[in-house]
Amino acid sequence: MADLTENMRVKMVRKDLENIPQFTLPPGYSFRAYRQGDEEHWLRIQLAADRFNTITPTWFDQEFGADRGPLANRQFYVLNPQGTPIGTGTAWLSDDLPVPWPGRVHWLAIVPEYQGRGLGKALLTLICNLLRNLAHRGAYLATSSARVIAIRLYSRFGFLPSVRNPQEAAAWKKFPLPLALRTEALASLVASKQERYLRNRPELH
Repeated sequence: MADLTENMRVKMVRKDLENIPQFTLPPGYSFRAYRQGDEEHWLRIQLAADRFNTITPTWFDQEFGADRGPLANRQFYVLNPQGTPIGTGTAWLSDDLPVPWPGRVHWLAIVPEYQGRGLGKALLTLICNLLRNLAHRGAYLATSSARVIAIRLYSRFGFLPSVRNPQEAAAWKKFPLPLALRTEALASLVASKQERYLRNRPELH
């Protein structure tokens, strides 16, 4: 199924980071963490891969801020056999919720000529593992309803639609995915889980 032409912003949620599907890169490819100057690679990759947004040079700072320190542990690049970055993804922080509730799979992208080689699966494994290792207790992502291939990948990894209004419900009807979060907004989902965690901490009893 190809990408759709009708498009709206949607969210997907994974309630925990247990039992992440484990995929590895094909031979010859490798990962490396963010290093100074990767802003140019990030912009090049996003410009090549994203046909739904107008990517500008200011987007990196807008999305990740001026402090590059956290990126060393949270942003990774896929390198082709020649060592050129051809994909990227970030195990990022929530826009409006404190660590560790939840982490964000942010700006996952593979340049088109390298898509279909299993690189996206391996990258998503890495990002989800990073979020778990960084003590996040769940994950979410924002995507576009027209990105059918990406949504199927996220669904394979256990991400479910977060349906918060009739417009999002209508968009999700195009996909054979379980609408398990039909009435739960991300914030209420995370808050309820955080409350259960606090109630069950031994030192509070």
